[in-house]
Amino acid sequence: MKIKNIFLRILQIGIVVILFYYVVSPLFKNAEAFKETFFTLNPFFLVLGILVLSMVISCYPFVWRFIMKGFGHDLPARESLVSWSYSNVGKYIPGKVWQFVGRVALTKSIKPEVTLITVFLEVIISSTSAVMVFFIRFLVSGGISPMWVLYAFLLFAVLLLLQHPAFIKFFLKLYAKIRKQEVDFTKTNLNLKRNLAVFSFYFILWILTGFSLWIMIQRSSVDISFVDAVTTYPISWVLGYVAIIAPAGLGVRESVLMTLLRSNYKVEVASSFSILTRIAFVLADFLLFLVVFAFFGRGTLMPRKSKEIQSVNPH
Repeated sequence: MKIKNIFLRILQIGIVVILFYYVVSPLFKNAEAFKETFFTLNPFFLVLGILVLSMVISCYPFVWRFIMKGFGHDLPARESLVSWSYSNVGKYIPGKVWQFVGRVALTKSIKPEVTLITVFLEVIISSTSAVMVFFIRFLVSGGISPMWVLYAFLLFAVLLLLQHPAFIKFFLKLYAKIRKQEVDFTKTNLNLKRNLAVFSFYFILWILTGFSLWIMIQRSSVDISFVDAVTTYPISWVLGYVAIIAPAGLGVRESVLMTLLRSNYKVEVASSFSILTRIAFVLADFLLFLVVFAFFGRGTLMPRKSKEIQSVNPH
């Protein structure tokens, strides 16, 4: 068992190194051009963009809270913010499980299966909206390989299927059967209308995410258009997320960005933007974590009772 774990860890590190080599290798070949490009970033706009990005990320806990309401639980806003922001930094640990486990452990007032399914829905619906944002690039500016469009369309179809109420209920029943528990569907609002509302929230947040990245490169030589800044990052996030072996999509996300941007921009510009997005998100994620910790500390980690919604229309 130990040998298997060691092998998997070596494989994980190897793949991440290879992907990062793909991103970083052009920098060594064009070191001077990269320096002249990357170090033209304006400190004011860089800090402003990171602050805006952190504020955008702070909206995600409240979308998750809205999803939770569909399952009959009115989770306090404070607990939603703490649980989400604390567990969010778990994605930097290898394997995606820690983000899920952390949310379950921190949301002690809700049954584990309910928390798990809401996090699952959060990922699936946000990924669906991310793919839709990517389609905007194809419609507005084109310049995308037909193969990319086909893959994105297939991914979009699969994501839509996974968030269908029938699939969610099947997942809940299966989980309940494994744990030998019963699931009360009378307090579960899984209609497509509610999912569409969540989709709209995430769609707007993806646009704002791209806007914050675009702010960071103002007055610099990293001259990426607003449309490209907004539409390329979301799809790279999705592909980075499904790469289980890469913590927080490390290497995968940057490789996808590089591939999408190199057709329209110089290598040093595409590389600079790819690396900048990684640095920006690490800083924004931990900035939100520190702010929440500073205001709320560990007090909200104690078990709480959520307010159950007495009647939820399941239709």
